[in-house]
Amino acid sequence: MVCPLSHTFDEIQALVTKLIDEDIIRQKALIELAVQFENASTTKSDFRKAYEKCYDITHESRALVDIFFKQESNKDYEMNLALYGKATKIEKQIEKYQQLLQDEEVLRQTLEKESRGEKEWEEKMKKEQAEYKLFMLEFEVQSDSEYETD
Repeated sequence: MVCPLSHTFDEIQALVTKLIDEDIIRQKALIELAVQFENASTTKSDFRKAYEKCYDITHESRALVDIFFKQESNKDYEMNLALYGKATKIEKQIEKYQQLLQDEEVLRQTLEKESRGEKEWEEKMKKEQAEYKLFMLEFEVQSDSEYETD
């Protein structure tokens, strides 16, 4: 069965480069999301601090505000953990892609060496065949296939 995946150097390089570029875009989006999240958390914290300074709010209202900010703080904490978890996964993916690129480069170099070896062997065979033909012409020797069998 023929492998349906790309397997030439250029195809693999293009695919891996595309994947890395997509990951970079996702990383930037994740960073932007983290910045927005941090800004929102700061805003909530500023509101909490502002409410703490308000002494004319009833005890019941203050308790409701505190509960709300505690719930939001817990959500923020969970979201922060999730963001760091995703960032770690992306970093691992990028490391894998970089390793793939390194492996691919080693493979490409190996294939190039093999290709050079094959070309050198072909050239050597052609040279030997040419020398053989020249020898045959110089000494007017017939090859085995030119002799008639009775």
